[in-house]
Amino acid sequence: KNWLLVTVMGAMGLSSCHSHKEATQSPKEETPKVRERDEIRLMYGVPTMDFTVRGQVRDADGKPVKGIRVNILERGMEVKDGTLQGDPQRVQEWLDERSVATDSFGHFEIRNIGVPQEEVRLLVRDVDGPENGEFRNQVLDMKVEPGDVDRTNASGWNQGSYNKEVTIELEGK
Repeated sequence: KNWLLVTVMGAMGLSSCHSHKEATQSPKEETPKVRERDEIRLMYGVPTMDFTVRGQVRDADGKPVKGIRVNILERGMEVKDGTLQGDPQRVQEWLDERSVATDSFGHFEIRNIGVPQEEVRLLVRDVDGPENGEFRNQVLDMKVEPGDVDRTNASGWNQGSYNKEVTIELEGK
């Protein structure tokens, strides 16, 4: 019975690919132990989009703030009171590895590839203590507007790219 189902699904193009190689590795290298977040999972027929979000983080007086960490939140990630929810160790690893810090002018740029979305969520965190002022963590929801999407390089399952520039004003603690 299963062979018939597999044959029909294969003929219809319903399959998936699963790679145990890290995204940054060359095809010849093998990874002895793969962490779940480093796996590349591709499914036939799933559209993707390149996301670029750049901007500046400022305090309430309009001054740029250095050392603020910014993350794009993935689908399904829950934030409560400015804190990402989940297994503490995995959350901390994700935040450390997938965030960017603002420079001395408060500028940041994040690049990501994912499934096209109607909204992009940013988690903005003050992690340096009182050095540059103390600010509340915040989540910024940005609507993906048609004017923000560039489809000139779209082909196949790639739906193009989303480019957004934002200015984020932090609230003091």
